[in-house]
Amino acid sequence: MRFLIAAFWPEGKPQHNKYSRSFTPSNVTITRRHHPLLGHRLEVVSGGTSAIVVRVTDGTTMRIPRVWTDADGASPNEPSETVFSIEALRDLLRLIDAIGARA
Repeated sequence: MRFLIAAFWPEGKPQHNKYSRSFTPSNVTITRRHHPLLGHRLEVVSGGTSAIVVRVTDGTTMRIPRVWTDADGASPNEPSETVFSIEALRDLLRLIDAIGARA
């Protein structure tokens, strides 16, 4: 009896998701908003269905969710608003100063 193990996941389920036929490029750009490497183009070491491993500029590798990159095409447009307003950040700084003054 022959089995085609390569066509199935270890659980014995066929591979059915939007990445199953995706090509992983040799380089990707980080597209995740607020990620420290946003906009950086990085070498792909290995690609998977939900995450890829990229080589950072210092030579180390990092596993990152595939959807945080342009590996499957252009990323969807994200809202351009900031997480905190300038006034909210000023209020936070005043609060931190007040707490520091008590110590």
